[in-house]
Amino acid sequence: MLKKIKSAGGAAIVRALDALPQHLIVAALKRRPLEDRLKAKREFQTVGKMDYARHDIFLHVDSVAEQSVRLKSCAKEPDTVQWVETFLKEGDVLFDVGANVGAYSLVAAKFHAGRVKTYAFEPAFANYVQLCKNIILNDCQRAVVPLPLALSDRTTVDTFNYRNLIPGSALHTFGEAVGDDGEAFKPEFKQHVLSFRIDDLCRQFPVPAPNHLKIDVDGFEAKVIEGARETLAAGKVRSVIVEVREDRNGAEITDSLARFGLRLHSKQARWTEGLFNYVFSR
Repeated sequence: MLKKIKSAGGAAIVRALDALPQHLIVAALKRRPLEDRLKAKREFQTVGKMDYARHDIFLHVDSVAEQSVRLKSCAKEPDTVQWVETFLKEGDVLFDVGANVGAYSLVAAKFHAGRVKTYAFEPAFANYVQLCKNIILNDCQRAVVPLPLALSDRTTVDTFNYRNLIPGSALHTFGEAVGDDGEAFKPEFKQHVLSFRIDDLCRQFPVPAPNHLKIDVDGFEAKVIEGARETLAAGKVRSVIVEVREDRNGAEITDSLARFGLRLHSKQARWTEGLFNYVFSR
């Protein structure tokens, strides 16, 4: 079998590898020229179907996090899916803040048939790559605009702290390496990233003000809202769905949005104890 692999290339490599255990597959591929290994890598690309019943949505799957969490995004947050389907209307603009690999941006694009424009913000480089690839995979590039930015209460360049470098992962932080539980952590990697206040972004660039905000940034949600004071005061934002930890930032976020005429509409518990999705509407 190994002799066959040595003389094979591309798809033939994949067929030859089917009968081998993993350690022999790795050993065989390591002996091949780089060009053949790249061909085999293309053949082994993995795509999975997300658990969205209304439309087919596919995601690139290069990690366990993508397979076990992102492909199951609808079961993970059915309230977010319901919000996308009921609050958003034709011609609206959605800001998906902390878009990760794009699951809910793609739900918005598919359900509303491209008639809702989504700006998907994701500063983590591994997630941003997958976000872009997933947009292309689902032919949603006209409806979803990916932007490799953090949104916060400051327009600046600061440190983005990675818990890990796994595609589809979360719990990274911008600024201080402190998680949404208030505990400091040691980053696996630190990267300088560009951050914008929503007010500054919409003022300085041809980015329309949002009608809806989805904010899931692992404890940084209140700062995103603080950076959108002018935008919220203008009255165009009709709804906000935001992840909160009730014992830390739930009251702060509720009070902040109430000052702009957005009242708590509903809340739904997340898988993690103490975390909720709060929906606010005008």
